[in-house]
Amino acid sequence: MRVMTQEELNQRTKEIVDFLSEKNEEAKMAGIDQHGHFYTSVAFTLGSLIGFDFKPEGYGPMISTMIESLTDGLQTGAQGKGVNGTFIKIVRD
Repeated sequence: MRVMTQEELNQRTKEIVDFLSEKNEEAKMAGIDQHGHFYTSVAFTLGSLIGFDFKPEGYGPMISTMIESLTDGLQTGAQGKGVNGTFIKIVRD
């Protein structure tokens, strides 16, 4: 498999973020229940992709990466809103 350049990675990431941002706005406009459903659907979809795509030995590392990315995103979003707090990661060897 060919490794993507940083430019390719940024473009693909932007496409995903733009799509999800649009769907998020649609869900917000539809109400609190639809907005909550949007987030649970996205989470379920990502979890399902791991289940279908990875061999059993890949589940742990990918779940760890997803949780780290999720908490990093939450931290960034919270800071952007002016929330004073820090997520603390506990890592077990």
